Amino acid sequence: MVPTSDIRIMAYSVGELAKRCGLTVRTLHHYESLGLLSPSARSEAGYRLYGEADVLRLHRILAFRQMGLPLKDIPPLLVADLPVPLLDLLERQRATVRQEIDQQQRLLTMLDRVARRVRDGDGTLTDDLLALMSMQRMIERHYTPDDIAAMHSLQDGLSPQALETLKADTARLIAQARAALNAGLAPDSPEGLAMGRQWAAIAKAMPLDPSLQDKGRSMLAQEPELQQRSGVDLPLVHYIDQTIAAAAALDGDAA
Repeated sequence: MVPTSDIRIMAYSVGELAKRCGLTVRTLHHYESLGLLSPSARSEAGYRLYGEADVLRLHRILAFRQMGLPLKDIPPLLVADLPVPLLDLLERQRATVRQEIDQQQRLLTMLDRVARRVRDGDGTLTDDLLALMSMQRMIERHYTPDDIAAMHSLQDGLSPQALETLKADTARLIAQARAALNAGLAPDSPEGLAMGRQWAAIAKAMPLDPSLQDKGRSMLAQEPELQQRSGVDLPLVHYIDQTIAAAAALDGDAA
């Protein structure tokens, strides 16, 4: 702790610092209790005072938090003889913010698509909108930004009418596959073969990279909410795969 007179002219009380950086006083007190940020001085009345060095340290703490580091992992990064250069830290922070902006832009694009449907006269999309936002968060837990961009690119390559037709066909086939699976129909039954050919046509219209397909199956396995909303689970996916394989084998033999 240095005397008040040794702090540069810029000095903030805990309330002023909290207000200037958008935190709460309680948060600053918490950082102090963890040994992350202590005031450089005290006023004659004993109040905390924060100077320029404290502001720089607080910026580092918040930058590391923004990058996703837990508070317990930050202290070693604040050691005086091993500091992360300020410019390097700012560049990392810029990259993090850019990624957040990109994620928000993708969400905005998806919301725009729903808004266009509303403008076209479909006024029953409240549930769809909520589901859309929930789905966006779910997708971002399992796919990289590049994965999401690739899937959006596939959708953007279809006309709105073609995309709606594809969605309707998919929903219809999911219901048919579920009924067939429940009824015990073999994948190579006439009904199974017909579905397999239709699923193959959908896959051709929306050709996903195998790695994206694998991630989709992993997401389905780990997200019960997705299974409930879509009506699709892994046994159904396995059955659909079997119908596609059976149809491909038969049609290949016929050729």
